[in-house]
Amino acid sequence: MPKLLTWREDWSLNIETLDRDHRALIDQLGDICLRFCPEASSGRAGNANALIEALYGLGESMREHFQREEDFMRAFDYAGIGEHQCDHALLMAEFTTLLREWRAEGLHVFDEASQGLVRDWLLAHILGADRTFVDAYFRLCGREISADRGRAMNLYQSSYRFTLAK
Repeated sequence: MPKLLTWREDWSLNIETLDRDHRALIDQLGDICLRFCPEASSGRAGNANALIEALYGLGESMREHFQREEDFMRAFDYAGIGEHQCDHALLMAEFTTLLREWRAEGLHVFDEASQGLVRDWLLAHILGADRTFVDAYFRLCGREISADRGRAMNLYQSSYRFTLAK
């Protein structure tokens, strides 16, 4: 069976709306991993559309989450919103390209390598891209994030490598 990604409390941004979204995204990815891992997929050979549609649904959930994040940033006049929106657009373009490649290849099993790409894509966002605006938000509120949490998030971000076309 696949190694499932599960929410870890040290990933929390301490903003409940965003943390709830992040937990739901990780749960959604975990469900896809279980349904389409090599062990579960033997009876679905030839049904590539089901996996791609499930991943498309994950992408749509991510798009909705990005909109909520951007609304949150607007609510406190975050100066870096333009750059963050560009990051969101780039992440969605990467994911869309990956789905197109997988659809063209007829991917019907979500193997460890495919799971790793999507997992790292998702976690790089949660643990990396959100860091700057969350720090700005908490400074505005008079709170600071612990140095240990910040280091852990930056370490994960630095290991993120999303590769596209061959």
